[in-house]
Amino acid sequence: MTPLKALLTLVLPLILVPALAAAQAQDVRTRTAGDYYNRGNERQKQRDLTGAIEDYTFAITFDPQFARAWNNRGVVRYLIGEFDEAIADCTKAIELKPDYAEAWNNRGTARLDKGRLDEAIADFNQAITLNPRYTVAYHSRGNARQAKKEFDAAISDYGRAIELDSRFAAAWGNRGTARRDKGDLRGAHSDLDQAIRLSPQRAGFWAQRGLVRLLLGRDDEAERDFAECLRLDPRLKPSLDASISQTRQQRAAIH
Repeated sequence: MTPLKALLTLVLPLILVPALAAAQAQDVRTRTAGDYYNRGNERQKQRDLTGAIEDYTFAITFDPQFARAWNNRGVVRYLIGEFDEAIADCTKAIELKPDYAEAWNNRGTARLDKGRLDEAIADFNQAITLNPRYTVAYHSRGNARQAKKEFDAAISDYGRAIELDSRFAAAWGNRGTARRDKGDLRGAHSDLDQAIRLSPQRAGFWAQRGLVRLLLGRDDEAERDFAECLRLDPRLKPSLDASISQTRQQRAAIH
């Protein structure tokens, strides 16, 4: 039923039974918000991010208390780089639903990308408090702690994410980089091996293992990793070249 047709069906009850009509009108608004929300989800899956934002906005217009629509619009705004807007949307979702662990995590992720590390960690802490088995929140908090160079804490968070989901490739990969930055090269190599086994199409994992192999003096293996990284994503060459140069300097300083 179209919204126009649905509204027309309410004309008679509106005259005869005002209370019932109001309830039916609210139901129409709710169902319409749900329709836009669902289409927004589909558009997001199809990477039509502009269309998804439009649909979530319509859903919010019909139902301003729709916490999931606020959260999902925040996620899409984050994906297009509108971090302040993403934070605002997730904050509204949290105001409407304080126990919404995903919204806390999503706001934390946007704050992390803004460099607001302590605020991000506070959000991840709350997400974990609400859901102690929230794998992604542990990984997210690990990212923030790694950005603060709190490597032991980051390694612990990535480890907890792996305990909850042993196939979480990003957690293996990021624990590997944290271990490398701490100086545990063999542990880093082991973690990056596992990340590549789980997700061999992720170019970044090959690059990171190659850098660890450079530090270990395994140059031929490192070059093979770098070649595979660039085969998967040639766009990474400038950043990879810079990382290789920096790592060679680091190795020279060590020796």
